[in-house]
Amino acid sequence: YCDILPIPRNNWIPPERYIESDIVFIIYTGASFYQNRAIATRDTWLSRVTHKYFFSSTPYPSLPVTVIEGAGENYVSNMKKLYQGMKIAYQEHNQTAKFYFLAGCDTFVNVPHLLKRLDHFNHTKPLVIGGYPFGHSCFKKKNQTIAGVTYPSGGAGFFLSSALMEMMYPKIDSFFQDHWPTEEVPYSDVALNCLAASLNVQPSIVSGFWAFTPQETVKRDGLSKLRADPEPNTFHYVPPISMYILDEFYVFQHIDRLANDNNLNELVKFTRQFVAAHYELLRIKQNECTLPPVKST
Repeated sequence: YCDILPIPRNNWIPPERYIESDIVFIIYTGASFYQNRAIATRDTWLSRVTHKYFFSSTPYPSLPVTVIEGAGENYVSNMKKLYQGMKIAYQEHNQTAKFYFLAGCDTFVNVPHLLKRLDHFNHTKPLVIGGYPFGHSCFKKKNQTIAGVTYPSGGAGFFLSSALMEMMYPKIDSFFQDHWPTEEVPYSDVALNCLAASLNVQPSIVSGFWAFTPQETVKRDGLSKLRADPEPNTFHYVPPISMYILDEFYVFQHIDRLANDNNLNELVKFTRQFVAAHYELLRIKQNECTLPPVKST
């Protein structure tokens, strides 16, 4: 990634308004992804997150999976996993959360960069915040198309403010069950933004959210556009091995910047967080891994 991604060397400016524990991270996944994509996400950036959920329909002890009964395990199931999972997350965190971040299990997230995107936003306002926008129609009833929305890429991930979640919560079931044609349009990012639009909330589009891997982004948008933002937030379609490589790349980048700034306080804080997450993962892996037998000669 050194020839593709920006590499700022110093002048780290921390987030000003929100901290990591202000955010609830909602990850939707499926059983076929547990031992590859989801585990890679668990082992990397998500290991340093306080409030996190994997929503799926199959329990699995090695992941913090919250089971959505009857959701199924096909692509369409993501819709039910997401909207039912949002209700669970809201019920658990509505007194404390300031934002909810939604993404799939193949999305890499740079949390320190991500938090800085919120500096100019107020969680007490109804907000959708994301990037790399697309367009799609909305529906008044399941068979009646109405004006569409420009919506931030769900693959790149996006925020819902606590104020918007409060507005959405009582309407979620009726919207998804009575108004949205899930089988024909199984796109949860589109559906959520259409629900927000029905509440007169339009998305705030900001930079740094990428709907594809760094390599694919260069092919689609060009190297200069990717490098124009020195602190990317997210990349989508990241395979497991790349999830580890990207996380290592950005961990070292963050440490280098703090060291070059002589920012000892933040360097110690981040190092302690990283080390604590590392040993917690070692304890988890000790319980879940079976080593091959040793054959003596």
